[in-house]
Amino acid sequence: MNHELYLEVRRYTRLLLSRKRVVVVAVLLVMTLGMAASFLLPRKYEATSTVFIEQSVIGDLVKGIAVTPSMEAKIKVLALAMLSRESLSQVLRILDKDVYLNTDAEREEYIAKLRDRISIKLDEKRGVFFITYADWDPVFARDLVNTITQVYIESNTAAKRNESLEATRFLSAQIESFKKRIDAVEDEVNRYKAEHGMQLAVDETIIRYEIAESEKKLEAIRGRRFALETQQQLLPSGGGDGGNVAEMERQLKVLKTAYTDSHPKVVRLKDQIAVARANPQRGGSGAATQTRAMIRAELEGIRMQEEAELRTIEDKRLLLREMPTIRTGLEELLRKKQNETEIYNQLVTRYGQSEVSKQMEIENKSMTFRIVDPAVLPEIPVFPNRPLIIFGSLVLGIGTGLALVILPYMMGGAVRSVADLRVLNQRVLAVLPVIPKPEEERRRRKADRIFMAGALVYFSLLLAVGILEAMGSPYLEQVIGRISGWRS
Repeated sequence: MNHELYLEVRRYTRLLLSRKRVVVVAVLLVMTLGMAASFLLPRKYEATSTVFIEQSVIGDLVKGIAVTPSMEAKIKVLALAMLSRESLSQVLRILDKDVYLNTDAEREEYIAKLRDRISIKLDEKRGVFFITYADWDPVFARDLVNTITQVYIESNTAAKRNESLEATRFLSAQIESFKKRIDAVEDEVNRYKAEHGMQLAVDETIIRYEIAESEKKLEAIRGRRFALETQQQLLPSGGGDGGNVAEMERQLKVLKTAYTDSHPKVVRLKDQIAVARANPQRGGSGAATQTRAMIRAELEGIRMQEEAELRTIEDKRLLLREMPTIRTGLEELLRKKQNETEIYNQLVTRYGQSEVSKQMEIENKSMTFRIVDPAVLPEIPVFPNRPLIIFGSLVLGIGTGLALVILPYMMGGAVRSVADLRVLNQRVLAVLPVIPKPEEERRRRKADRIFMAGALVYFSLLLAVGILEAMGSPYLEQVIGRISGWRS
């Protein structure tokens, strides 16, 4: 500590000692006012109810089977439901407080103030929540807390039962609806299979094999046609080489591969063979004519076979092109049926869970609220906080006393030391110390001792009151009550 600071501290210490009565009076006065205020302020009482959220063993047994609301979900809506207008209005009706509310505006204002003064806190670890309300009337505070707790528990139980019943009815209606939709899709699938059964039953590989076989057969037919056309061109135009019964018989065999024995061409060729055999002398140009006729007939049959094979090949190729579309249509119907069936199965499962949940809610087995500590009549007020006010006024009094002494000294503008004169460029010739007068000093010290003794006694009394209040002793309340009783 440097010398200047030491002198400054010493100067303020002397100042406070010289005016210590001002500081003491300020402290005692502020403490007295604070204590008086703590006893004169209207007292407010607080009532608290403790509700235990009980999880039933059945909840663990049916875990995964039944759907039960979680504790967190219930707690989220607890405060809103408990402080709702409907709930508070019902509480006021039960407590007969609504008779003093003549208009809707008064009722709304009262409920709003009531809502602000009700506190709901959750202790999730212990599984309990607390409902607290403070009021000037301890009886009303107690009754309000107990009533609002009971009203909420009853209304919550009823609401959950209704919710479970509604959920079960909804699921039942959805199950019936999806059952109809599944039946409709099933009928549509059956109609589709009946309409495209042949296309759906045929194997694509087999069709491709049949097309290949038909193309081979068509190629053979075309070869035969080319040979006959060549033979026809080589025949002499005016006659033949005699009876060609053997050639006609060969042509007859070819025709039989394509036609039956009753076909006109077969019958006509047979007649010609019979005529040739009956008149062997006929030859020359007549045999050539018959051969040409037989070739034409065979060519006609080959063309018909060729057209038939072309139609077969075209039909099978068309079937190949349509098969992906037909199968895609069937797959879409089956996928739609599968989706509807999955939803239906989920609904049936949920319906079973809902039935169990409904029974649990109806029998109140899933989660119950148990009032473990109902609100009792509060005897000790929570406001005003007398110890806090008394000891706070002590601190405030000390600050006030110091301010009353130091502030005028700092703001007075007086020369306090030799250094101040030197700052003002004043020459200091000598410094004379204060010379006390013995008699006056003796009287001053005696007066100070008397004053400080009285102040200490009074301060001790105030301090004792503060300590008793901090300890929660009802002694002072009893004394005040007796004094009030004597006056009345």
